[in-house]
Amino acid sequence: MDVIDLSHRIQEGMQIYPGDPVPLISPSLIHEKDYCHVDQLQLGSHTGTHIDAPYHFVPEGRRIDEIDAGSFIGYGVLVDVSAKADQQLILPEDLKPYAHEIQPGDFVIIRTGWDRFFGTDRYFQHPHLSAASAEYLYQCGVSIVAIDALSVDSSFSDAEGANFPVEGPESETATEYPAHDILMNHGILIVENLCRLDQIREVRGLYAFLPLKLADSDGSPIRAVFFAL
Repeated sequence: MDVIDLSHRIQEGMQIYPGDPVPLISPSLIHEKDYCHVDQLQLGSHTGTHIDAPYHFVPEGRRIDEIDAGSFIGYGVLVDVSAKADQQLILPEDLKPYAHEIQPGDFVIIRTGWDRFFGTDRYFQHPHLSAASAEYLYQCGVSIVAIDALSVDSSFSDAEGANFPVEGPESETATEYPAHDILMNHGILIVENLCRLDQIREVRGLYAFLPLKLADSDGSPIRAVFFAL
């Protein structure tokens, strides 16, 4: 089978969510002095392509190491909303055409196309889920919601340091996190900062979003992949 890598490369100076720990990678052991090479890593739990455990937003929610490994591998439905403009809401009407493909326990992978702006200021202006869309996905019984953007919620105010209203029929305050709140409180995992979803030709297929088994953590960087069978 072919494997499509959906992960951004983790490196110093990469774009991160405002306020998150800055990634640092430095040698701790080197070949010339220590025979082998070992790097020392400083990363946030949401560095690069990553997965959120419910504990990220829910104090009593599951930590990443409490979730069975099989939960991170499964069938997903690719939803294409790449026609959306900057900061535009992803509404239930955008998701419902795929309802016949979504089965209970599935992943839903949302393609905005915004990965092409990774590393630029425009990356903060990505489309994002409305509260109604997050509720709709819960009603569909999905287990993971994934997106090729910085967040399932708006990131614009966090980048700009101001409270801007989001335009649209379901206008919401940009500094709130309605999608995170709804999904996390229902135990639905969130994957963010995917890339290369445009290489996937199948609407439904097999995905893996495996995290590090970090004790008591709210999330982890992942190596996200799609299996083209």
